[in-house]
Amino acid sequence: MSELEDRQAAEHAALEIAAQHAWLRPHLSSLMPVVLADRISDKGRRFVVRLTNLGRVDDADAIDVVLKAFAAGDALEEFEHHLGGHQKALENLGPGAVPEILSIHPETRSLIMRHIGFRTAQDMLGMAELGVTKSDEILEACGQWIGQFHRATLEKPRPINPKFMLRWVATMQAEVRDRSHDVPRRDLFLAYADQIPAMAEAVTGELTPIAVAHGDMHLRNLLITENGAVGLDFEGVRTVTTAHDLAKFLVRYHGRFDADPHTSALDAFWRGYGADLQKLSQPALSYILPIRVLGDWRDIPKRRGDRRSGQQQRFQNLLKLAENLFAD
Repeated sequence: MSELEDRQAAEHAALEIAAQHAWLRPHLSSLMPVVLADRISDKGRRFVVRLTNLGRVDDADAIDVVLKAFAAGDALEEFEHHLGGHQKALENLGPGAVPEILSIHPETRSLIMRHIGFRTAQDMLGMAELGVTKSDEILEACGQWIGQFHRATLEKPRPINPKFMLRWVATMQAEVRDRSHDVPRRDLFLAYADQIPAMAEAVTGELTPIAVAHGDMHLRNLLITENGAVGLDFEGVRTVTTAHDLAKFLVRYHGRFDADPHTSALDAFWRGYGADLQKLSQPALSYILPIRVLGDWRDIPKRRGDRRSGQQQRFQNLLKLAENLFAD
């Protein structure tokens, strides 16, 4: 199927699902679908499609929304899990920081959200490299949003227990050793993974802040608006150390923009996040960040010819980042 046919299939599916949301049904003939994301798996098609009639109708009938449809094969519990994360964030931060949910249709595993017409943090940071935007303002907005999100559900700090994360590292090591999952620079990957248990042991028992996690805190899940950042695509309601969200964000930032873990560019991010929470998060971050590097490294295809656009640069940055983290 061609790229055009894929897009048309997603548009058609979106309009069919939109028809199941009663308040949208009378407006279907005027809505124009715009595919924002589209992914097919063994469970079916997951997509995000903007539906709008702006410029085609009178202002009184104007609609500009986003339809997010999970795969038809997803269990209802899985849909409700993701929905619960979004609802929890909306409840805590409000519609200025999280898109308002306008309609839910469990049978089609879909929801309708208010459309926010701004660019992602990744896009904005890319524009900053061209001098169009300012990276420190973008990073500070990201830090502020993540800090507010964590503070909204902050609990009493708990002692660090790295057992779960160490099991993940052991699983990755085993798969790479027996080549059931091959990675580029296998020797280096395994050498770094061998250092993780000592890094975790060094901070075991130290206190770490606990809060509800976003679960997938990468640069495309934050939109940068005139008033700050808006968060998207929550994984569910899971209370863990704040270092998990921070590690995911930082690894994606370093992998795309700056491989230096000590770069002064991140001063703005930490300023937005808050020095108090940054200090409390450091012990857990000191071992979770290197693990997250290995997790992203594992996703890079071994053969350079199999890598998607941008993955080669990301791999080179991950190698530089790992060299610094494990050398420290």
